[in-house]
Amino acid sequence: MAVSLLQRILQDMGEMGAAEQRIGAFVNSSPGEVIHMSMAKLAERCSVSDPTIMRFCRRFGFDGYQDFKLHLAQSLVPSAPFAYEQIVSSDSVENIVRKTCRNSLNAIQRALEDLVPKQIEAAAQLLRGATWIGIYASGISEITAIDAEHKFQRLGMRCAAVIGRQKQWMHAESSRPNEVALIFSQSGHTKQMVELAIAARSGGARVVSVTAAESPLARVTDVLVAVLPYDRTELMTPLASRLNHHLVINMLVTAIAVSSGSEFPDQLPALDSWLTDKI
Repeated sequence: MAVSLLQRILQDMGEMGAAEQRIGAFVNSSPGEVIHMSMAKLAERCSVSDPTIMRFCRRFGFDGYQDFKLHLAQSLVPSAPFAYEQIVSSDSVENIVRKTCRNSLNAIQRALEDLVPKQIEAAAQLLRGATWIGIYASGISEITAIDAEHKFQRLGMRCAAVIGRQKQWMHAESSRPNEVALIFSQSGHTKQMVELAIAARSGGARVVSVTAAESPLARVTDVLVAVLPYDRTELMTPLASRLNHHLVINMLVTAIAVSSGSEFPDQLPALDSWLTDKI
């Protein structure tokens, strides 16, 4: 996986002298500001000399400061493959804001590169024809299941987010033909979700899974929407790792609305009469 320039700077910080560390810290906290700064301004901001900045740039293989700024600007543009910038305890609030937004932008960019439209189309078709949809997830993915329930119900579809192991088993084991089990799993390796898929299929229901390709869950799925898993999903589940599953829900809802002849397929308020009181 490609390593971004900002990540390379962070990795090399421990090998730098104090002056170069100040440059590295400032570049990582304010990269958008650096790309518009002259070398003299950066030197003043970091209390270093121009030769120190040149030495810093050459450390990473650049001919000079302008070359460094060009590559820094390019590294700020979301691109695939996805690289997650972990937030560390020493990050400023400014850095937390920047990393959170960049990670989310990168996640969306990677979804654009990785998602297969035919899979979205097939899943939407199966869901639209279902007499009932059971939406299954565990852990933090339960939020995704509830989001899906809310959006599908607003399309007038019969469905429910089934939360809790015992309740999930009861519903999966009583599945019937023409029903669909929609399962969300980041890794596709959660034993509970795999067993629920098998139970639902044994009752005649079809299974749509939003999960990692080539995973155990994908192998017991009728229609797969493959979402590339993120690193270390068993240890941490950052916002970016969940974002693409929510995007898939919106894609499915819109595809179903389009096939149903909705005039405003991407605007849920136009699809129902639900109104909220306003102050």
